[in-house]
Amino acid sequence: MLLGALVFGVVWCLIALFLRSYPETMAGYNTMPKEKRARIDIEKIGRVVYRAMFAGVPFALLSSLMPSEGLYVLMLVGVPVGLLIAVTIYVNVCKKKFEK
Repeated sequence: MLLGALVFGVVWCLIALFLRSYPETMAGYNTMPKEKRARIDIEKIGRVVYRAMFAGVPFALLSSLMPSEGLYVLMLVGVPVGLLIAVTIYVNVCKKKFEK
């Protein structure tokens, strides 16, 4: 269990770092018209997603301490992915905050 949590945490961190450095690789950005892309602050969105992903890493690393397999899976995958989904909804609802 500990090895799985460590591997997931490291991969999750690497994905977060990649999105921090290259936020334009996020889904949907490259398919937008150039006019829409010019209005969006993709760097700001990248920082928000990066922080949300890093916020989920401690839960993944602590998942190996859970007494049951259900809690292990919830902490390992459920909380980090849930945070990412919550931030995605936040970015889509509060579009004005992410405009240039």
